[in-house]
Order: sequence, then structure tokens, then C-alpha cells
Amino acid sequence: MRILFTRFPLESRFGGAEVQTLALMKGLRDLGHTVAFLGSCPILLKNNSEFGIRNSELHIGRPPVTKYDAVSFIWRQFSIKKKLHSAFRIPHFEFDAVLMLSMTEKLLLTPLLHAQGIKVIWIEHDRVGRWLTWNPWLSKLRRLSAMATTIVVSDLSKKIYEDLGFKNVIAIPNGIDATRLEPLNRKSEIVNQKSFHIGTLSRLSYDKGIDVLIEAVKDLPDVSLTIVGTGPEKEKFEAQMANRKWKMANHIIPHIDDLASFYHSLDVFVLPSREHDPFGLVAGEAMLMGVPTIVTDACGIAGYLTNEHDATIIPSGSIEELRNAILNLKNTPEKRALMGENGKTTAQELFSIDKMVERYDRILAENRH
Repeated sequence: MRILFTRFPLESRFGGAEVQTLALMKGLRDLGHTVAFLGSCPILLKNNSEFGIRNSELHIGRPPVTKYDAVSFIWRQFSIKKKLHSAFRIPHFEFDAVLMLSMTEKLLLTPLLHAQGIKVIWIEHDRVGRWLTWNPWLSKLRRLSAMATTIVVSDLSKKIYEDLGFKNVIAIPNGIDATRLEPLNRKSEIVNQKSFHIGTLSRLSYDKGIDVLIEAVKDLPDVSLTIVGTGPEKEKFEAQMANRKWKMANHIIPHIDDLASFYHSLDVFVLPSREHDPFGLVAGEAMLMGVPTIVTDACGIAGYLTNEHDATIIPSGSIEELRNAILNLKNTPEKRALMGENGKTTAQELFSIDKMVERYDRILAENRH
């Protein structure tokens, strides 16, 4: 089957969406499909070239996901549509299915491809916020969703999109690329902790609830905290940590190469998201490494887990609930060990790259010609 991925993002960084898209493209190619990419995402363009996936670079302007860009899209759409349609009139862009990751092509290409009998799949990795719920183009997206299959990464996201009026929504959990978790065989970037070590790996923004985690552990004895990530609230969280009299060492690290050593250094991993977090891939990675994991009910991955069995699930935004969950695991090493084992089993059974690719392949096969 000939499959084309498209992405024209507002901004691009090597995050969860990029990791998942690259894994999906490689996985479908390994199943025997012809896979190519059209778009302006520098991360995908660079990595596709390294992995031998054919690229066609095309720049069409910013997607309508900010106030100004949504308004200016009223007149920009005509020149953008011309560029997109021209690309699809080129003979080597004859594909059986197009998997779209950005709003622009969903709005402008879906009717054309649907009319030609090409299968259209919308992939939604992002957190639903005002960029979508207040977007003046949402009503058109609702109508066009009937021409596509929308794939989200959790039942939580599925419900949100269905409540917004989207049709044909399917949930497929993210797949964990185990090669990212291989030790680098060099000195660890994480100093060995003599304390009870808690960690998270997250974008440093309000919706991720990092401030809740900092407050939850500030008074706990013999507990240290490592936060890995960058983001718009970095200085705020650094100031929050600096204003506390910590009993143990605590760190905010912008990046870490050796993920395996980081996860192995932890006694508990926490993903404290306070607002819609579509999946929470890092929680799945921690589970796969056998680390007892705490997530909130705002994390899509929570829908695949059983509270107090393979993870601890707490209400989002609650400092008290998070503190109690940490203390519970800290004080019961037997429970911690069992939860780590159960979490690893769940991650292996539900969140593998192969299973994610197989689910996409089944959806693609439904309307093969």
C-alpha cells in the first residue's frame, strides 16, 4: 500500500508526536508498505532522510492554530490550497492513503482526497486546548471529519473529540520505542541517589502540573526530586524550588541522553499532568523499565491502567493526593516492587511499537482497493 504522511506544524521539536510518527512510518515500511512524507517539519525531514524514507519538502505557511493565524487563514487558504493541490497533481504523489498530522491539510486536502477515493486518516497527538475549542475553523473540521478516520492516543482523547463533534474517532495507544531505553554504557548523567528518588520527564508548562509535584515533595523526609525538561515555565519552577528549604538535592535538568540510567535511578516516576495529557509516553517508558509509576486522571494512559495494580492513579491538581501516593509507595517497598513488575507487564502487552503499527495497519486495510 502507498502511504503518505503530511505535517505542516506551527513549531517543531523532538517530542512525543515526532517520536511516534517516526516509529509509525518505519513500522509501516517494515510491513512492506511504500511510505513517504510531505511537509515542512524539520525534525521529520531530517530523520526520514536518515532512515531512508522519501521526503518532499513543502512550505505553505503557518497553520490556523493561533488567533492571528486563524483569522488570516480566511485569505491565506486560497494560495495554500493551490500549493497543496499542485503537489498532489505530481504523478509520484499517487497514494492509497494519506495520514495527516496538521490542521491545514485536514481543512484543505480532505475533500479532494475523499472525492478521489483515497483513504484519509487524521492523527491527533496534541493536547486539546483553546487552539481547537475556540478555533473558528472547528465547525468546518467537524463536518470534514465524516470524510476521515480520526485516530487519537487514548479513550480520554476519544471522548473529548467526540464531545467536540468529530466523527469516526478511534483510540490507538502510543507505542514505546524500546531502543530509546537502551543504556549508553557511559557515566550516568544522574548522580546515584542515597535518598528516595522521584523523577519526571516533562515539558515545563502549567498544564503538566510540575508545580504540584514540587509542592507535594517539598516536606517529605529523605526524598529527592529530578525534573527533566524545558518549557515556558522553567524559570518559575526553578524559583519555586529555590524558595524551599530542601532536605535533599533536587534538580531541573533540561535534557538527558541516557534515559535508561535516568529511569533506573528512580524509586518512583510521576507524571503530574493537571490538564488533558493525550497519552503520557514517558509514563509508559518508566513502566516498561519496571519503575513504579504515578499518573493523574488527566493522563490518557490512565485509561489503560488499573489503579494500585500496575500504577497509581490520582486526581489531577491535588497536592495532598500526590503526597499521600508518594508516601504510600515509599513506605511499602513490597507494593512498590509488585507495582513495578505489573506495570512492566502492562507496558509490554499494550504499549509496544509493533502493536501500535499493527492497529494502524488493520485500519488502513479496511478500504484497500
